[in-house]
Amino acid sequence: MSFRKNALNCFAIMSFGSLVLAGCAQNTEDAGAPTVDAVAVDKSAELAALVPAEIRSTGKLKIGTSPNYPPNEYIDSSGVTTGWSVDLTDAVAAKLGLKANYVQSGFTQILSGLGTGAYDMGNSSFTDTAEREKTVDFATYFQAGTQWASRAGQDVDPDNACGLRVAGQPNTIQLTKDLPARSAACVAKGKPPIAIQGYADQAAATSAVILGKADATLGDSPVVAYGVLKSDGKLQVAGAVYDAAPYGWPVSKDSKLAPALQAALQSLIDDGSYLKILKQWGVEGGAISESKINAATS
Repeated sequence: MSFRKNALNCFAIMSFGSLVLAGCAQNTEDAGAPTVDAVAVDKSAELAALVPAEIRSTGKLKIGTSPNYPPNEYIDSSGVTTGWSVDLTDAVAAKLGLKANYVQSGFTQILSGLGTGAYDMGNSSFTDTAEREKTVDFATYFQAGTQWASRAGQDVDPDNACGLRVAGQPNTIQLTKDLPARSAACVAKGKPPIAIQGYADQAAATSAVILGKADATLGDSPVVAYGVLKSDGKLQVAGAVYDAAPYGWPVSKDSKLAPALQAALQSLIDDGSYLKILKQWGVEGGAISESKINAATS
């Protein structure tokens, strides 16, 4: 479990393997961030037994994360890793009788780090794709689509973006597949290509639109919606959410940790804890009813 005491979340340990997400007051640095009601999660001996012995013996889960994707996972004003996916991962770890140990890393290094033992799992809003499933396994926990945003008052049509400057985060589905395909279609029609701009993280891509360096940005639906919400009216969503696909926690290929994570999350889904956590962050629209292993849609 992660011990966080800030305006977003306060954690109190009731006993080993029992986690309470306790609400606390906001401060000015995190104004506008959600508060959190108490959600108790108890260790399940039956589910804990599913964890590979080499991980279970340490009592910890080493979790690679690139915390620059609010509200999913990010660093709060106190310098602590937080977000709704962090709350959810903490709850799953508690159900398995483990303590979540977050290790900050570059997004592109997390998957390769699973194979070297640097991490037991990843938690960084990874879309479960067929390509990624060639090297890692996923336990799914959420359903997200792609959303665009533009400056307020400047309407952008994602289906007619030829010639526009569009910003996003490198190595995401949006910049590796979505935008290149859209740009190629523009060229095939004799129209100018999309000027694809890659920024270090989604926050920087969003700022580029606000500053007029880009015409639009795109990213995972909960992240872009949160960016619009936090923009003080400077941004607006553009078009509808599309291409919904599952988020998954990646683990090394054929690891027995995947079924343990799946079973723990399913337990939280079944007892209502899962939905409570998502609702605290306003992202319940992406809730799933069943966690699966390797549920890639493309």
